[in-house]
Amino acid sequence: MFARTVTVNGFSKTYSMTGWRLGWLVAPPPLFKEISKVQEHTITCATAFAQKAGVAALRGPTAPLEAMVKEFRARRDLVLKEIAKIDGLATYHPNGAFYVFPRFEAKIDSGTLCERILKKASVAVTPGSAFGEAGEGHIRISYAASRDTILEGLRRIAEIVRGLSG
Repeated sequence: MFARTVTVNGFSKTYSMTGWRLGWLVAPPPLFKEISKVQEHTITCATAFAQKAGVAALRGPTAPLEAMVKEFRARRDLVLKEIAKIDGLATYHPNGAFYVFPRFEAKIDSGTLCERILKKASVAVTPGSAFGEAGEGHIRISYAASRDTILEGLRRIAEIVRGLSG
């Protein structure tokens, strides 16, 4: 399968290097050569400090990574438990990243709901419509925060969502 497989990955989620714009690609040599031509003329290069950090992440001990994964699983489970208590929100069990994408039951669009949550509850969430037409009717909630912050944010979101049906 190597002759027909292209693998693209990055450091953002796995190593908590969001915003560093560092990643990699593995592809068969003929295809890699063509991809490199496009890359060279559209993206300059990753900064030196990000490249060094990427090497350190790949060569470094895995214990911190394992601890981080364990903590994010605990946060995810907390979010799922709390969302299950909120009438009007339902979500699937995510297996990666640090977001949930609950569906909401309201006769407003996701952008309007997110703006209401921001203005009335001081919690920033992302409208599902930002992810395309199929995302409408959902909001994206990050759980890349402390457990206390997550609980408080979900409490505030719950107040807004409960107010939609009343």
